[in-house]
Amino acid sequence: MLSVRTMNALTGISKATVKDEVKVKHLFRIMTHYPDVWMFAYNNIYKNKGALTKGVNENTLDGMGSKRIEKIIDSLKSGTYKPHPAKRVFIPKKNGKRRPLGIPTGDDKLVQEVVRILLEAIYEPNFSQHSHGFRPKRSCHTALSEIKYTWRGMKWIIDQDVKGFFDNVDHQVLINILEKKIDDKKFIYLIKSLLRAGYMENWKINKTYSGTPQGGICSPLLANIYLNELDQFVEKMAKKFNKGEERKRNLEYIKAAHRLEGVRKAHRTAIEHGGVFPMFQDELGETVKKLEKELYKLPHRDPDDSGFKRLRYIRYADDFVIGVIGSKDDANKIMAEVREYLQKELKLSVCKEKSGIRHIKKGFRYLGYHLSHDQERQVMRKRVRKQFGKTISFKTRSVGTQIGFRVPQETVWDFCKNKGYLGKDMRPTHRSNLLHMTDHEIVLTFNAEMRGFANYYALAARRQVEHLEWACFHSLLKTLARKHKTRAQKLRNRMKRDSDHFVKVKVKGTWKEVKVFKLKHRTIPNPEWNMDLQPNTWKIASFRSGISDRLEAKVCEYCASNKGPFEVHHVKKLKDIKNKKTKQPWELNMISRQRKTMVLCLKCHDLLHAGTLPAWRRDYFKKMESRVQ
Repeated sequence: MLSVRTMNALTGISKATVKDEVKVKHLFRIMTHYPDVWMFAYNNIYKNKGALTKGVNENTLDGMGSKRIEKIIDSLKSGTYKPHPAKRVFIPKKNGKRRPLGIPTGDDKLVQEVVRILLEAIYEPNFSQHSHGFRPKRSCHTALSEIKYTWRGMKWIIDQDVKGFFDNVDHQVLINILEKKIDDKKFIYLIKSLLRAGYMENWKINKTYSGTPQGGICSPLLANIYLNELDQFVEKMAKKFNKGEERKRNLEYIKAAHRLEGVRKAHRTAIEHGGVFPMFQDELGETVKKLEKELYKLPHRDPDDSGFKRLRYIRYADDFVIGVIGSKDDANKIMAEVREYLQKELKLSVCKEKSGIRHIKKGFRYLGYHLSHDQERQVMRKRVRKQFGKTISFKTRSVGTQIGFRVPQETVWDFCKNKGYLGKDMRPTHRSNLLHMTDHEIVLTFNAEMRGFANYYALAARRQVEHLEWACFHSLLKTLARKHKTRAQKLRNRMKRDSDHFVKVKVKGTWKEVKVFKLKHRTIPNPEWNMDLQPNTWKIASFRSGISDRLEAKVCEYCASNKGPFEVHHVKKLKDIKNKKTKQPWELNMISRQRKTMVLCLKCHDLLHAGTLPAWRRDYFKKMESRVQ
């Protein structure tokens, strides 16, 4: 648990940095004199999948304890701490290229997490409301929801693509940005050393003169700090560009409305005096309907009003777009200014082939969606006004048309092909690579794949991904049918329960039914966009985690000894231990606790890694304790 002293220090940092004239000091002192910050940092990262991934040496988060933390703090105090180069690996991208990924050592991960905690306390309260990447309580869906609810009536979309952002971040520019709010030379020097630690590829160490290493824990936050300058620049530009409270009324609409009102009066008069004007009733009624249709095709406000301009901006990591209500010349000027700022101030280059200005009717791609002018959303709005002391309700066609969200069809088909739902003839087929699994594992695999895709694209209409459900469901049927050597239709009839389908599986000796995931089960994101999403990051700091309690207990969870020092033993997956035919006593201990970690004394931990941890050790210490008592 973070002490009151530490929480007050972190909260004070957050409050102080809201005022630009105040610079933060003593960050390095917090790192070296507040050990509970390190335990808080370890609590944040010990569950990560990469906790046991090795960097350039054997150092991982396995074996973490108070003595190891003290050793890192002492090296920082004495100035002997030097981060190791990151181990570089490559992961494939959708376009066939590969993205470099850096893997730090275990100690470097912990140091970076402490740095990230302090930087987040400084910068999170100051980040733009239009920045959504790598931030608490924000995601792709919050970015897309902001577009959906605040970009009504956009006419031009400016799309700028930054070339290799993470590899081209200028170190000196980043340090200058940090020094605007931080007055701590030792802390700044530590960040410099993390940036310039280099990377190892093919057993060769390479120096880094620019960029933030992808895979580093504090790299996403440093990238946000760097691009926060762009956020502020565009927001200032928007204040100057925005013009007018609302669009002026459309003259054509006003004329058409007056014409309609005159015909309506004549129609009402004909009805009241039906005996006098019976021949005109039907004709006037048809005219009213015709004029109403013509009126509803016209916008209530002038869409080309030069006295009304708006600029909207959204950014997720390095992917940002700008929406403009104005002329194309206005959009060209804005694009040129943003490009010039990126090149001169942030030293970033723009890919001209992928950048440009697009009309909203043609649409644009953002975060995997295709966004465009939504014709279906140009619905009639009911308006109310007072005239001659009476309240009159009438309908108008809104000019603020919404952005429509669509799933690119090639994305759906590529997903089906990559997962193996479809064969070469584009018809559902079985998946041979899953036939060795149990029925339970097969259903869970299909459900996880379908759920992930469907939930991400939940902002789009359900009908746009229905053929994905068709391909996935029939591929599941054919996979189970091939495994059990039966017909898919027979299996489908057996699985059906009302409108759902269930697969009967045996789990730990008992029969259970697992529901097959369908689009109707997807999770729809919160439809409301809340502009006030700035989190108080230190409300969650008063944590009480199992790992911290167990370390503070100072008792070995295997031999029950209270003689330290104590370290935490990690395993990658608990499932790997459960699948073993023969299990060691310490493995049975972890399975019974349902934990991937176990606090051990130093002697037990050394014996475990040597493969000589005896089964009788716990009973032995219990006998020794009873003799002492």
